[in-house]
Amino acid sequence: MNVLLSRVHGWWDGRTVRERRLLAVMLVLIAGVLAWLAVVRPVQAWQIEAADRRLEAEATLVEVRSGLARIAAPTTPAPANAEGLEPLVRRTAGTAGLAVVTTMAPDGGLGIQMSQAPGRETFVWLAALEADHGVRICSLGVTENADATLNLDGSLGRNGCSAAG
Repeated sequence: MNVLLSRVHGWWDGRTVRERRLLAVMLVLIAGVLAWLAVVRPVQAWQIEAADRRLEAEATLVEVRSGLARIAAPTTPAPANAEGLEPLVRRTAGTAGLAVVTTMAPDGGLGIQMSQAPGRETFVWLAALEADHGVRICSLGVTENADATLNLDGSLGRNGCSAAG
């Protein structure tokens, strides 16, 4: 080992100051590239995979909550208009983990507004409203945010929509 180190030391001493500096810069750059390839890129890949798994888990959670709500529903069907439209929308949105603001729509129906809503969960909730409760989507405006969430503005109706909606 000492022989090898003495050869390297002799070789290094035989270089000019300029060559030594260039070799040192080259070694630092090689070490930086190796650190990037061995540490930074795998960590970034793990972070992206974790974010994807989180989105899948959130979507599964919404589906499970929706399924539990259907299972926990009373066995005797309630009359169609037993619960008002606004309480129904608020209750089902809460079950799905969504925050919805209800307003009066221009056509006189129930208006809904959501900001920074997760896309998949929101559309699963709207589909469940339509399929399970007979609520119609009269109008729906969707804007995508930079963080992949949605802003929604729309109106809902139970027995159909008016001509304005």
